[in-house]
Amino acid sequence: MKIETYIVTIYAKEDHASEVQKYYQELQSMYEEAPGFISRNIFRAKTGAMEQAVRATYSKEELANAPEEEHDHGEHFVMIEEWESVQDRINFGRSMSKEHHLKVIPYLLPNHSHEFYEAV
Repeated sequence: MKIETYIVTIYAKEDHASEVQKYYQELQSMYEEAPGFISRNIFRAKTGAMEQAVRATYSKEELANAPEEEHDHGEHFVMIEEWESVQDRINFGRSMSKEHHLKVIPYLLPNHSHEFYEAV
């Protein structure tokens, strides 16, 4: 059987990551009941861990030569799901009401992605 991998990336607004985490964790029972669902992992960034390690490792001169690019200032989440088919995931998304999705929207920044992926 071919497994379809679906990956979602989102940014929670600053000070709202806990609400976003709770929302996505509370969906787990719905996933487990969905036809074609195999597995799901939710990852929450250790915000600041990379920056702290880089600042501790590189000299001030090295850091000055490679300024940080502008980016969203929120908590990054990555969700990796496995499904039996693309259509099973689409059907699952359609099964949730618009009102359900609206519960989390106020806590999210606009930058996000969601797509099916294949291993290379």
